[in-house]
Amino acid sequence: MSSTVRQMLVVALLLATVVGLFVAGQVGQRRLEEASRRIELGAKREQALAAVAQLLRQAESSQRGYILVGNPEYLAPFQQAAASFTPSMQRLDAAFAAASPSARADIAQLKRLSDEEFNGMRETVEIFAARGRAAALQVIRTDVGAQAMAQIDDLVQKIETQDNSEVLESSRTWRTNRWVSIGTTSAALVASTGLLLLLSRLTLHQLRSKERETEQLTTRQVELEQIVQQRTEELSELSTHLQSLAEQEKAALSRELHDELGGLLVATRMDVSWLEERLGTSDPEIQAYFKRVHEALQSGVDIKRRVIENLRPTLLDNLGLLPALRWLVAENCGRAGLKSVERYPREALLVTPQASIAVFRIVQEALTNVLKHARAASVEISIAVQSPWLVVRVRDDGIGLPPDRLRAFRSHGLAAMRQRAHGLGGRWQLHRPADGGTEIEVRLPLERVLVEEVTAGNAPGA
Repeated sequence: MSSTVRQMLVVALLLATVVGLFVAGQVGQRRLEEASRRIELGAKREQALAAVAQLLRQAESSQRGYILVGNPEYLAPFQQAAASFTPSMQRLDAAFAAASPSARADIAQLKRLSDEEFNGMRETVEIFAARGRAAALQVIRTDVGAQAMAQIDDLVQKIETQDNSEVLESSRTWRTNRWVSIGTTSAALVASTGLLLLLSRLTLHQLRSKERETEQLTTRQVELEQIVQQRTEELSELSTHLQSLAEQEKAALSRELHDELGGLLVATRMDVSWLEERLGTSDPEIQAYFKRVHEALQSGVDIKRRVIENLRPTLLDNLGLLPALRWLVAENCGRAGLKSVERYPREALLVTPQASIAVFRIVQEALTNVLKHARAASVEISIAVQSPWLVVRVRDDGIGLPPDRLRAFRSHGLAAMRQRAHGLGGRWQLHRPADGGTEIEVRLPLERVLVEEVTAGNAPGA
């Protein structure tokens, strides 16, 4: 018999033992619950009986005190007992609803006797009010009330004795079932322990035979992780290289558009102006055509300028990072009617060309996301030197980024921003502040982004 077959057999026996233990436990639990229910029901019945008897005693004492003293305040407990008698009898009926027929008959008799006793006490109070104390005392001195109370007491004692007998029997049953349950559970636990020990030995034997396989798999996993890490680094370097190459191509295309297309448009405008002067016509229709040509050429110049700025901002190369960012914020926020707050260092930052275009593109992409998705009223852009980092933050007060986009860091512009930061050895984070909106934070190492060393004293200004 193979090790696997032996394990399956032991597991089957163990499952059978556990199922038997569960069934025995459930049966024992039901018996214990039934016994506990009977004991609890006995306690409720005893409380209900005691409440009815107490009300009768209270009513009798209040009635006698009222008649003997004549103070109406002594009658208040009687009235309270009379008002509470019907609910108390209802609770008593509910408690004995499942009792034996003889017990139900005793409860019915107790209710009848109690009603008669309350009616007798009411009649005595009415006699006192109508005919005076002497007549009422004459009724009280008769043995009718005392006999009725004696019958009620005997009946209550009888019901309590019968119910106590049932409670004692339930208690003995509960103890017996408890010991049976403990014995059954103990036997099942012993059997389960033995089977578990046997199963443990078989499992240990099988585990030892698989240790070599596990070691081999671990070694293979380490090798795969190294390969994945190497490939990831290569892909990151490739992505950074492609971004750099794309920026170079954009810069080359921008220069070509500026030199070639710009020259053609300017030369065309000059030729059209020369023709307009040479013709010197006053024909309104011809003048309207010349005007439309000038406007079309001017639109072409504007489009050329806008395309060039989108490809490679001239301010970035001519004036530096901060003026280019001011132009970018003013252009985007002004066109969209978005309020902007800018915080930059007081002194100009001497940033490397690679870092300059990376920061510019990150802020550009962040503003694009704000305008497209955030539905914000204002945006804050800040750049600060916090040694050893250059910290770039873009925060808006919009609806916030949806959770699905928060998880999709590798999609669209978010991945591009993150890759630009990682390409410079920096960190990129996206937050959802508690007060709403979205915040993008980029930390770039100063030693990688600045041409000259900038001290930590360069505090950011408004």
